Amino acid sequence: MKVYKKQVEEAEEIAAINLAKFRKVQHELEDAEERAGQAENQLNKQRAKNRSTVSQGRTSSPQREQQQVRAGSTARAGSVRR
Repeated sequence: MKVYKKQVEEAEEIAAINLAKFRKVQHELEDAEERAGQAENQLNKQRAKNRSTVSQGRTSSPQREQQQVRAGSTARAGSVRR
């Protein structure tokens, strides 16, 4: 009877240790998911900011428009020569 009682106590200790490990890992997983969510939000904000910056840069640069016009006329002239 004492042997069984000792085995039960050891099994309970092992179960408690395993439960503590599980809770620790579960908490670490929740923290990692939260950090991943924050990083994803930050990335999306940065992408949106870059998109708005690029679109503003395309419309507000007269020099770039002139370069594009020149490049287009050169390309057309080259195709006519053939």
